Amino acid sequence: MSSIEASEVKKICLACEAGAGSSLMVKNSLIKKAKKAGIEVEIVHSPATQIPADADIVVCHKGLAGVAKSSAPEGSVLIQYLMFMNDPALNKLIQDLSEGNQISST
Repeated sequence: MSSIEASEVKKICLACEAGAGSSLMVKNSLIKKAKKAGIEVEIVHSPATQIPADADIVVCHKGLAGVAKSSAPEGSVLIQYLMFMNDPALNKLIQDLSEGNQISST
């Protein structure tokens, strides 16, 4: 399982299936939560098959985890969620980033 220190996180990629709709809502929600928590990190959105090579953390729906794992950069952390809004895994990610904790793949 991959992990990263919160202080080393520069880019989070929200990987999705088609690039619109519900996953875009998740991205916007993450941006708002990060800003509210005072976290300065780039949050981008891309298809699960085109994850940027510099993504430190990849966030995706559990249904896309296999695709995301195969195209995510080596060593990146994969965070999987089930619910598009207020998922515990996403809330824990923001909490860990704001508290400076180590973040591990789920």
